[in-house]
Amino acid sequence: MKKTKFRSLFLLSAGAMCLNGLSAQADSVTSRPILVELFSSQSCVACPTANEILINLTEEDQHIFPIVWSVPYWEYMGVEEPYAEPEFLVRQRNYAEAFDLRGPYTPQVVVDGCTQNSGVSESNIVERIHHVDHEADPGTRVHVTDSLVEISTPQPVAPSDIWLVGYRPGITVLSPDRGGNSGTDLPHMNIATGLEKIGTWDGTSGASFTFECEHEACLVILQEQDSYEILDFGTVPLVTG
Repeated sequence: MKKTKFRSLFLLSAGAMCLNGLSAQADSVTSRPILVELFSSQSCVACPTANEILINLTEEDQHIFPIVWSVPYWEYMGVEEPYAEPEFLVRQRNYAEAFDLRGPYTPQVVVDGCTQNSGVSESNIVERIHHVDHEADPGTRVHVTDSLVEISTPQPVAPSDIWLVGYRPGITVLSPDRGGNSGTDLPHMNIATGLEKIGTWDGTSGASFTFECEHEACLVILQEQDSYEILDFGTVPLVTG
């Protein structure tokens, strides 16, 4: 899906941070997958559409990896969010500040930590994925095993945090019994169950960090501290049997 540079910059200017290197890499494609985060709630009437869009995009494009964060600020409407954690809301508030938004909202999609948009606009989400996919890639990589993440980089980059995310792989269906989505089955792709920081990397040379991942699938994210750009990520599959 090829777009002109000017159209991309116009659409992304209101909610983009990591917009460097576009001209240098306009015709190349990032070699690693792109992380697409969705902040969602069962009481948000627009969220079923956003979740459906994310599921469809994931099925169509294996170059993206989705993660869904349940946020609790709609619980006052009477529907408990069984997978919401305080850390998820902190993450979204940090994004809101970085993107100069008035505050967190649902459904919100964040692409690779660089750009955000409402989750109900599939065309704009695709545009953002396309743009990030053609950004300059510093080549920093993580190699993730069951309990170890190893970082390598061909050049110095900004200091970054290493985040460990527990998640339920595939589709998880939630069925609220009240509110605007009452009686509706709401499928979520890769819904998060936990979030913790396992270390900070100075960005100058290779490093390794240990972590524990048990009884769930895990996602390890390397994310710049100041820009929130996702440098790379890796997964640990759920072990069954």
